[in-house]
Amino acid sequence: MTEKYSDMEQIQKVKEKIASADKVLIGLGEEWKRGISDDRELLSAYDSLYELIKDKDYFIVTMAVDGMIFDTALGSRMDRTVSSETEPEETFSCPSADSETMALMDRLFPPKEQKRPEQDTRFQRIVAPCGNENWRQCSEGCTKDIWERGEVADGICPHCGAPLTENTVLANPYIEEGYLKSWNLYREWLAGTLNHALLILELGVDFKTPTVIRWPFEKTVFFNRKSHMYR
Repeated sequence: MTEKYSDMEQIQKVKEKIASADKVLIGLGEEWKRGISDDRELLSAYDSLYELIKDKDYFIVTMAVDGMIFDTALGSRMDRTVSSETEPEETFSCPSADSETMALMDRLFPPKEQKRPEQDTRFQRIVAPCGNENWRQCSEGCTKDIWERGEVADGICPHCGAPLTENTVLANPYIEEGYLKSWNLYREWLAGTLNHALLILELGVDFKTPTVIRWPFEKTVFFNRKSHMYR
């Protein structure tokens, strides 16, 4: 069942659905990108979203390539709210994350001080299939290596000497290794939602790339009769 909402009464229904859902799948469109929306309003929206889903088993697919979400509580390595009595293995763990995944994520997202157990990591519950402007790749695609902004001081690929470019879908070729590990985690998580009460939220998603969020989300609702979708 798919519903649209436009008033406070419907928003309250969404909150109630989140509270009762076993799992929550969220698709964020390009409206959630820095520079398109007012940054203060955007940060406030991320904070509000975090408060709504922080205690749920969730996954986020974002079309925004600015990486801002990873600087919010949603992308944190440490859980800021769950008490010591909470069972993190049930709610936040990503058991399918292998050592290669963690090595890549540790390099792209350096651990904060006072690092807590890996079960509390949240960035593993976010996938950005269109890339991240803060990451760099070889503009010629000579290597699958990806670097953080400033990690290669001269901005030149150390393998072939070509300039580095942003690791987004605008690159030609686009090195997809930056998001594929997270995409695999997402697919495995999604497979585990069948026959569970699943709430799907599609927020600010347009028709530029419907094959990433819109159509797959509709297909998920079709096959999972216990799902409910708000667009």
